[in-house]
Amino acid sequence: MADRNTASQDPEQLKKILVLREHARADAWLRKDRRALEALLAPDFVEMNSLGRFTRKELLERLFPVLTLHEFNLEDPAIRITGENTAVLSYRCHERLTAGKKLIEGTFRVFATYTRDGMQYQLSLWEIRPE
Repeated sequence: MADRNTASQDPEQLKKILVLREHARADAWLRKDRRALEALLAPDFVEMNSLGRFTRKELLERLFPVLTLHEFNLEDPAIRITGENTAVLSYRCHERLTAGKKLIEGTFRVFATYTRDGMQYQLSLWEIRPE
């Protein structure tokens, strides 16, 4: 894999890295692997979705136990580098999940903001909206 300086200067390489991180995030939800999810999230992480706004702690303690992801497909990723250590990956996704006993399924638009901390990009903001 390219070093961090090369990746940060090459938008296509960075897009590939962040798409892999988004697949890792979805995989952590699919497998219900809290430790894997925690490793991907920045300390100041925030998620905004149809259920509300969640800090990292709230997501892991309140949402993670009651949300089960069944299907996740990522399409049409695009990247916007917004700073030396920050980039936003946007994409369409089709998700099927249950939140409590409620089934949620549809096509959504995702905006995932990643911030580089040393050698790693961590997810700092994840926003999902119905398309």
